Amino acid sequence: MISKSIDSIEDVGTDIVYAKFSNGNVILRDIIGDEKVVESAIIREVNVMKEQLQLFKHPMIGLVFSFLSKYEECIKSGRYSEEVEHLWEEVKSMGSNMVRELWIKLKGSSK
Repeated sequence: MISKSIDSIEDVGTDIVYAKFSNGNVILRDIIGDEKVVESAIIREVNVMKEQLQLFKHPMIGLVFSFLSKYEECIKSGRYSEEVEHLWEEVKSMGSNMVRELWIKLKGSSK
């Protein structure tokens, strides 16, 4: 089983028989029942023929999931929470930083 992030590829397990997205993380269980949590990840691809499960890992995934969970909680409870605003500001801030870093790294390389 492979986990990919923007700048790395990592083997995070073998003989995986169970995978679940939960709270912004992927929980993996192998054939003997050992569990591993891959934080801030989503399942990118399941290929049964090749016996491969690929994950994509990035800190933004966990942050976005936290925001969406709090938002859904507010909708279900019928109560507003200022925490949803705080989480949204964190998502926007991380996104802005990512775009800024990309611009600095790649400026002048666009056609």
